[in-house]
Amino acid sequence: MSTGQAHYIDCTDPGVKRKISRIMRELKKGVVISNSLNIPNLLYNERYVDLLIAKKLGHRFNLETQGADALTGNNRHVEYKSIVKKDRKYKGSFQFHWLSKKKIAKYQKCAYFYCVWRNGFTIEKMIRVPREVLMKQIKKKKGKKGSTAGHKSFGHRQIEKLVANGKAVLVYDKTSG
Repeated sequence: MSTGQAHYIDCTDPGVKRKISRIMRELKKGVVISNSLNIPNLLYNERYVDLLIAKKLGHRFNLETQGADALTGNNRHVEYKSIVKKDRKYKGSFQFHWLSKKKIAKYQKCAYFYCVWRNGFTIEKMIRVPREVLMKQIKKKKGKKGSTAGHKSFGHRQIEKLVANGKAVLVYDKTSG
């Protein structure tokens, strides 16, 4: 049912209630499995997406919620950013939130930022961007006096242009096999 631009599902409908209960049971199962791997807070801040990316890249996933998202095979810190397909299109941008002095220091330790396009649980494309390519712009948006108010985003087309200009590398593209 639709009201204006918002869409709603009727949670009083018995069939809908059963489906919601199934969603919650399956999510709980996933959390139990992740806990058995010592991966806390799988659903916090969409950590499952970082786990999916680390698996695809063969990286070591950071079990903590702070610090780099993963380590490469040669122990280099990396950060993952992703956008999700909506209405069969990618319209979003890669977000660098809460740009405090501490967060900038975290990003300075990273060798690369991986920008990932995903459709639900399917990774469709990944681009590896060397930290120095984006860091200058990120630093400019740092919160004043160390606050977390800073924010910088990069459009998906902007990241794709980095590949065309030889400043980043396409590491995976589902459409190219």
